Amino acid sequence: MQSRTIAVVAVALLVVFSGCSAHGGSQANGPSDANETEPLTDSETGANGSNSTTTDTDDGADPNGTDGNAGTADGNDTANADGTADATWSPPEEPNRPLEDKREDRIDSVEFVDTQPAESGDGYSNFNLEVTANTSMENVDPPEHGDVVGEPYFFVKINEDEQKLIERTGEVRMDENGTYHIDVRPDGIEGFGEGSLTVEVFLMDEDTDWDDIYDSVGTDIQYNPDAGADDSNTTATDSESDSSET
Repeated sequence: MQSRTIAVVAVALLVVFSGCSAHGGSQANGPSDANETEPLTDSETGANGSNSTTTDTDDGADPNGTDGNAGTADGNDTANADGTADATWSPPEEPNRPLEDKREDRIDSVEFVDTQPAESGDGYSNFNLEVTANTSMENVDPPEHGDVVGEPYFFVKINEDEQKLIERTGEVRMDENGTYHIDVRPDGIEGFGEGSLTVEVFLMDEDTDWDDIYDSVGTDIQYNPDAGADDSNTTATDSESDSSET
């Protein structure tokens, strides 16, 4: 009887010790499993999102693109295709002929601007032009051309004994009351002698077969080429040659 009691107690103690051992093992493995499956906290997600946003902003902030959009061709009043009076002059492209005369009252004014007084005598040695005109041509071409929208441009001609096309712009923006600056390059007019020049500005529509004249206005200016500047350069060159010889 006593031995049976001892056996029962031993079995009970074995069961108790087995349970404690199992419970301790579960606690030892618990933290490892939690670390493996634990998601990112809100603060960590926010930090990563902030970095991603900064990167996207840097990529999108293209300074070159911003500068390019700030200055558009439509907002530029300079009508010359090359955009500068200092560009090398060459004979402009002639309009497509025969010209079709569709003259209307479209050019309000032609003014001489940026004039340079001649160094000797009266008149001007150089000048540019400012034209105020209605260049709207939304529905001027026949449908069989494929596009009824016109392509307005200007050309400038000197009307003297020698008629000469001196400037031609690129296509200009359409405006019912636009102001356009046309650079007149000195090399284009240097062949004319001192005296009055009739400068005529034409508003044109470029077509594939022939160009259309929509208006023209002529204005006179007293032209006096700067021969004095050339003489001074020649004198300076001669002086340098004489000094080198001695």
